[in-house]
Amino acid sequence: MNGCPLRRTCQSYVIGTKTKLDISSVKLPKHLTDAYFRRPKRQKKNRKLEGDIFAVKKEDYVVSEQRKEDQKLVDGMIMDVIYKHPEKSFMMGYLKSLFSLKTNQYPHKMVF
Repeated sequence: MNGCPLRRTCQSYVIGTKTKLDISSVKLPKHLTDAYFRRPKRQKKNRKLEGDIFAVKKEDYVVSEQRKEDQKLVDGMIMDVIYKHPEKSFMMGYLKSLFSLKTNQYPHKMVF
């Protein structure tokens, strides 16, 4: 939809709106729990065995195949709900739009 990855989001960063989607038909896999979204713990390295401190490379994060499959599964279920919505074209545009505020606009005074 809008390229948003499957991840846990803090509630303080979410703005509640009157626009609703009935996602009661979406059944998430049982392995999508809080533990699934935690960062993996890094192993501590022995500093005495290291040679040059600047020669150490950071390991880049690589998305696992399981996460890719989970993303496709959840996206498919959510898109099915959006396509069944009576105002499908409105919902597609609404969910793709970026939220921004201008001068003298306050989210707590808006109704959307």
